[in-house]
Amino acid sequence: MDSKPPECFGCDPRARGVRVDLSPQKSIVLPHEHFVYAEFMADEQIDLLKLVFVTHEVILTGYLLRRVETAILNRDLSWLCARPENFHQQTSDRPFIKKLALRNLEQVKGAPEGDSKVSEG
Repeated sequence: MDSKPPECFGCDPRARGVRVDLSPQKSIVLPHEHFVYAEFMADEQIDLLKLVFVTHEVILTGYLLRRVETAILNRDLSWLCARPENFHQQTSDRPFIKKLALRNLEQVKGAPEGDSKVSEG
């Protein structure tokens, strides 16, 4: 039996964009060329990483997310997804995403906040 926890992100130096898995049935691909900036915040218990693209904002909550930030800056990041908290191993040295939120930044008439979707593992 494989005891390795499932991955929450992937890297590929040939990736031209980031696939964000919102659920097993829904995903969105954001081109690396549309990446604007990243904002990382950490406290003693949890990390928060905001990735801003031209049309969307992706907010990740989890552990060791600095590695995900480095991957997007190097344009190696190829996909992201959230996993249930019970898959997180406290002693793991791997990044873990427990919550992923996607917000559409394009203004939609009647919805000034834009569309927002949340995926929790």
